[in-house]
Amino acid sequence: MVTSNSTNNSRFAKLAIGSRRAAPLIAALVLGAIAAVLGWYYLKTSEHEIQQNLASEVERQRSDVVVPVQDLRPGTVLTPDLIAQRRVPTAYLHSDSIQPGAIEAYIGRQLTVGVAAGKPLLAGFFSTPQKLFSEELERGVRAVTIPVDEVSSISGMLRAGDYIDFLFIGDNASERQTGDSVVVPLLQDVVVRATGQITSEQFAELRKRPDGAPNGDPYRQRTYTTVTVALPPIDAQRLILAQKMGKIVAALRNAEDRQHIATGTDGRDLTNYIESFRKRLIEPPAKQSTDVIEYIVGGSGSRSRPQEPLAALLAPPTADRSALR
Repeated sequence: MVTSNSTNNSRFAKLAIGSRRAAPLIAALVLGAIAAVLGWYYLKTSEHEIQQNLASEVERQRSDVVVPVQDLRPGTVLTPDLIAQRRVPTAYLHSDSIQPGAIEAYIGRQLTVGVAAGKPLLAGFFSTPQKLFSEELERGVRAVTIPVDEVSSISGMLRAGDYIDFLFIGDNASERQTGDSVVVPLLQDVVVRATGQITSEQFAELRKRPDGAPNGDPYRQRTYTTVTVALPPIDAQRLILAQKMGKIVAALRNAEDRQHIATGTDGRDLTNYIESFRKRLIEPPAKQSTDVIEYIVGGSGSRSRPQEPLAALLAPPTADRSALR
């Protein structure tokens, strides 16, 4: 007869045997779950790091620019409440874009073109501030304006920023005779600071604009009758006095030419120069050889100068004429 104790023992034995058999499976499932959790955690961490690296790289390739917060019309005066800061890709950034650190120089200036909201502001969108001509002059110089005509202005081709020499034409005080005029270099290597109302700085700024820019060359539509130069006070006085004593002509020179002229000329020098050519014109021609030969044509005698080939045959260069006689 089987007792209850023996039955329970057999059941425990079977459970023990089943547990030993299931243990590897349970361990595998637990380890697989742990591996899955670790893999998911690794992927999430890697994804986060990759996103951070990409964001950092994109951020490094962006730059701050100033943009308007609303549409601006031409003639608008820029104020701080009209602008904001914006980051844009550096690859698409215009070289003329205004950076936040430089915006103070443009506050209070007028726009020459319209700008849409959010579009980066460019330095070329603003008008150039008017500068007093006296601010362009260096310390210790004086600006002197002289009248010019078609000849003195190099037929109107003289431009602000060119270098010129002032030549003085007047009477020779030491001689009051015919041909007593004198031409001397009064001032040399002088820069033209303005022609009419166009200063050298304005013209230099205009020349930097593209060829198609409006008013690129102000001389196309404007003429001038005065030239302004900046000189030391003593040279300014000489130039003013020279205008009263005679005539002044501006001679244009190359901007790289620093040569100075140390001499002038007067009427006597010019007269002697002309006379030297006149003497050459009135001098009699050199006396030519009168040697001739006689030949007969049609029964009549005639004298004629031999042609060069015949003369060469009759009198070879190496022969002695006295030996032939």
